[in-house]
Parts: sequence; structure tokens; C-alpha cells
Amino acid sequence: MNRMSLWHLAARNVWQNRGRYLAYLGSAAFAVMIYFLYSALIYHPELQSGYRGARFAVEGMRAAAVVVAVSTFLFLLYSNSAFIRSRMKEFGLLSLLGFSRRQLVRLILAESLIVGTFAVASGLGLGLLFLKLFFLAVSALLGLTESEQIPLYAGTPVWVSTILVFGSFFVVVSLASLGTVLRRNIIDLVRAGRQPRGSPTFSRWLAILGLLLVVGGYVWASIPRPIVVISGVIPVTAMVSVGTYFLIREGSIALLSWLHRREAFFYRPVPFLTVSQLVYKLQDNYRVLSAVSILVAVILTAVGTAYTMYVMVLQDTVDSYPQAIQVVQRGSVEPSATVAQVEAVLRKHGVTGMHYRELLTWTASLRSEPPGEDYQGQNQGQGQGQGSQEAGRPNEIAITPIPYSFYASVERPQGERFQLDRPGMAIRVYPFIIRKQYRTSPQPVTRYLVIPASGAGLGQARNNYITLEVIPDQSGRLLNQLPEGNNLLVLDDGDFASLLQRVPAAQRIHIAMWNGKAWKDRAVERAVAELRTLFPAGGPVQITAAVEGYRASLSTMGVVLFIGVFVSLVFFAACFSLLYSRLFTEIEDDRRYLWQLARVGVSGRELRRLALQQAAIIFFIPFLAGLLHSTFAMQALGTLTGRMVLQYGWLVACGYLLLYGLAFAATAGFYWRSLHTGLSGRMGRELAV
Repeated sequence: MNRMSLWHLAARNVWQNRGRYLAYLGSAAFAVMIYFLYSALIYHPELQSGYRGARFAVEGMRAAAVVVAVSTFLFLLYSNSAFIRSRMKEFGLLSLLGFSRRQLVRLILAESLIVGTFAVASGLGLGLLFLKLFFLAVSALLGLTESEQIPLYAGTPVWVSTILVFGSFFVVVSLASLGTVLRRNIIDLVRAGRQPRGSPTFSRWLAILGLLLVVGGYVWASIPRPIVVISGVIPVTAMVSVGTYFLIREGSIALLSWLHRREAFFYRPVPFLTVSQLVYKLQDNYRVLSAVSILVAVILTAVGTAYTMYVMVLQDTVDSYPQAIQVVQRGSVEPSATVAQVEAVLRKHGVTGMHYRELLTWTASLRSEPPGEDYQGQNQGQGQGQGSQEAGRPNEIAITPIPYSFYASVERPQGERFQLDRPGMAIRVYPFIIRKQYRTSPQPVTRYLVIPASGAGLGQARNNYITLEVIPDQSGRLLNQLPEGNNLLVLDDGDFASLLQRVPAAQRIHIAMWNGKAWKDRAVERAVAELRTLFPAGGPVQITAAVEGYRASLSTMGVVLFIGVFVSLVFFAACFSLLYSRLFTEIEDDRRYLWQLARVGVSGRELRRLALQQAAIIFFIPFLAGLLHSTFAMQALGTLTGRMVLQYGWLVACGYLLLYGLAFAATAGFYWRSLHTGLSGRMGRELAV
């Protein structure tokens, strides 16, 4: 056989098996497209600098590209091996017709080259088609304006990297598949697939082991202690994976055997046919079902975790900036002039609905021990700003006093408002949130507030300090970040006003705040950008804005979620392709089975229902198992974060269930058409056999 006829035969074989190769090619092309898009961002010369958040995006894409490449290689290796095994009889017949081993090797390599070339070319074409949309999406996630958008780039390194990586994958996969054929003689090749299948046997011990492994992993993941959950990440994953493998095989045999023994259920046309055939189908497919179950669990858990972190970081950012715009300055600068400038900028950019309030305070010192009579109050009023420990005085922190009326007027989603129900009490507001389920009952502690001057008449004033009973409030911030330290001390309004009078004007701190529902509008963002130019960092006037932190978090976590979703789609395509290939690998057996049923009088409607029911069971058992695994994984994530996050995992699962259902509907329709066409066209030949 000459070379041209060999290539012609290889191309014809690929075309005749196009039904089997369809999902395989689609999944491989999709992976090539994702890798191409990520590489375009990784090798983009303008993303090395000049774009905010670009370096993080590039590093994330680089890590995602590695994950895509490795997972695709493993998928190609498994799928191609399954295709080769399903065609053993065909290769045996070619050998009987005179094909030498060398010609058989060349034929298999030629087919692999055709499939690989088509997959890589299709993926590159799709990548080029969606390149503009991809760069627009990344620009939007990075918060770039229209003039700053990332320009298109698809340089030579992008093409070379994609072709080399996936080209080498297909070469290695095709070489690996040769071993499966060359290890068998002609008789084994011809008889492949015709081996009689015995009834599957149930192993009680393997079923118990699988159940113990899965339940043990679930129990470990459900322990409400973060340190236990962290220590169990790898062991629990291994336990559940191995347990799933045992449970799907032994559990399916046990369930189907139980249904078989229920005469009232089993001896009806549809259950009789469905259960009888599923016994053998699940026996052949339990490895694929186990692998797909684990992949689905990985997909749902990974994307659920990314979405949870996205929501949590955005919420934490909002909690860290309770004031939409906050302007802090010392008394040496005229506050009214600064406020007027800010108001003018807000009006210029059309910002409305922002409510103004102000607070005049100072920086004080709070000690766990009373200062000595020779204490000079080095922190007091100096604006040191450490907000924590100082050398020589580890029990002293910088703190900003505020009146109780201000404390009571600020709403916090996680807040618990305490009362100052007796003289000498105060509330220390920490600059972080401890979730309610982890808080202990607040117990007052004795602390000593260093006062600006001799403060007789306030609380238990002695010399230069006041003794206070301080209640801890760990419900989050009341103010944005302060240059002098973020710990606040809530005092009675009368005591606060009396102490403030003792602070020199030059040491007072004026805090102006603007709040409103439109705090994250683009108009506010533009106004804050202009205020940054009017009041540069390091000057006497310091500005913080919630919209800046929100946009920065939105950009960072948006990129994380974006990458996670795209990588998960590669895994999703691999799951779909594995299930699709299993259906079409067995399509000849299914045709013979349905033809025999048709010969004994089963109607076409019943045949269709039977085929689709079995396909649905093969498709949705892994999804249900993966959903159960991911539910416990999200429960463990909730333990680590101290929040209820299960709803985010279920929301992601609903989205993927929709995709899964659409994939099944398309596959089921194509599968039945292939079955029906094969039955109609081969009727005479089947009867003859």
C-alpha cells in the first residue's frame, strides 16, 4: 500500500468514526483555545508594566495555563487509549487483510496526526476569533477605561507555544496508544470486545470500605474546627476519591440487585429492560463514572470557592471602608476650606445624595497599667501613629476617642451596639471583625486613658490619666483607615467634650465624612481621582474612599473568578467528553441489544425511552455524587472562613447543572439518532447474522 493510499485510509477511518471523535475533538479544541488566550495575555509585551493589576492577572493566567495543559494531557491520554481499545477488532481485521505491523503503526500515527492537527487548528481559530472579546473582558476586570484598554496581541510566541505544547501532547498520546495494539497478536485483536461478560459480583467488604472512607471523609470535613479541617485537606480528598471508586461499583451492583429482587417493580417492561442492561453498563463504566464524579466535585468546589472568596473579599472591603469619602486633617489646616474644596469637586462630577458629617477628635494613649507620676505622655497628641506597641512601653497603644453619639449612629452589618450604662465605662472598637459565632461574651477590662492635661473631675482621674472599664467591640470599623491608628475608644459624650477642650488646637484631628448609596458610582470614582491630585499622599490632608478599595478588590477577585471559571470549563468539557466517548464506544453493542428487543416486539417509543434512560443514568450519577462531595467541601470552607457559604456552592452547582443538562440533551439527541440510523440501515445484515 503506497503512502497516499495510507493517508486516504486514515482520513476515511477518522471520518467514519466522527461520532466517537466529536466530543474528544471539541474538548481538545476548547482546551487549545483557552491555552492560546492565556498565552496571548502572558506574552503580551505591554502587560509587563503600565496596567494596574496586570502583573497579578499575568501570573494567574500563567498558573492557569499550566493547569489546563496538564489536565488536557491526562484527558487526551485516557480518551485516546479508550478509542484504541474500542477499535481493536478493526485493527485485527486489517492485519488479517495483509497489513504489516509497520503499516498498522503508520496508520494509527496518521490518524492521530489528522485528529491532532484538526484539534489544534480548530482551537487556534477559535482563540483568534474570541481574542478581542477576551481582552475586553480582562480590561473590564482590571478596571481599565476605554482609552486604557489592552490592545490585541497574538505574536509569534503565542502561536509557537500553543503548537509546541499541544503538538507534543498528541505525539506522546499517539505513541502511548501504539503499545496497546502492538502488545496483542492478531487473534486477540479480532476477539477484542467479543469476550463474554459474566454477571458482576458484589463485594460486601469493598462496599463497606468505600462507605467508611466516604463517610469518614465527610465527618472529618464537617468538624467545626479550622485546624482540623486544614489538616484534613489531603487525607479527606484521598479518602473520598478512593471511597467513591468502590462505592459506585459495589453500590450500583447492590442497588440494581435489590431492584431485581423486587418483583412488583422489576417485572414490568421498562424496569425489566433498564435494570437488566444497566447491570452490565455500570460494570463496564464504573471507572469512568468514578473519575467524572471526582472531576465534578473538583469543578464545583473550585468555582464555588472562587465565587465565595469573590463575595467575601468584596464584603470585607465594604466593611473596611464604612465611610464613602473620608478626609482627615489636623487643626493647623483650616477644615472649612478643605470641606468646601471637596464639595466643589463632588458637584463638578455630578455626585449627589452624599450626606456630610464631621468629627473633631485627637490621638490619645491607652495603657494596661497606670503611668507613673513622671510619665510625660510621649504618645499623647504627637500623632506617632504606630497604633500598637512602642519600644519600652509594650502595654500602650495609640487610640482615637469618639463620642458615644457618633458610635450609636453608624450602622454596621455585623455590629453589636453596646451601652455605656454607668460612669467610668468605655468601648474599645477594634479595626477588624470577628464573626458572631466566634465571639465570646464581652468582659470589661481595666484600662488607663492618658488625658491631655490634669483631668480631675472625669471618671477616676489621677494626675494625668483616667481609669476606665473598657468593653471590647469586635464588630468592625466605624471609620476608614486613620493615619494615627485605627483603634477607637468610645466615651460618654460629656466626658469626650470635656477632654477635647483640653487638647490644643494644633493637635486636634478633624475628620470629614461623606456617605450615600451612590458611593461606588463612576462619578464618585472620578471625583476621588481629582481629589487625589488636589491633596497628594503625604500631605496634611489625607483622603480615603470606599470606591477605591472596592474597585481594587473587584479587579483582583474578578480576575481570580474569571480564571477559575475558564479552567473549570476545560474540566467540564473533559467530563462531557469522557461520558460521550463511553456512550459511543458501546454504540455497536447497544444497537445489537436494541435490535434484539425490536425483534421481540418492543415498540420504537419504548426503545427510545430505554436508551435515553440508560444514558441519563450514566450522565447524572457522577453529577449527583460530585455535588454531594462538593457540599461537604463547601461546609469545610465555611468552617475556615467563619461564615455560611454553602449557598454560594449551591448557586454555582445550579449554573453547572444547567450546562450539564444542555450537554446531556445534545448528546442524547445525537446518540439516539446514531442508534436509530444504525438500526434502520443494518436491519438486513443483522438478521442475516
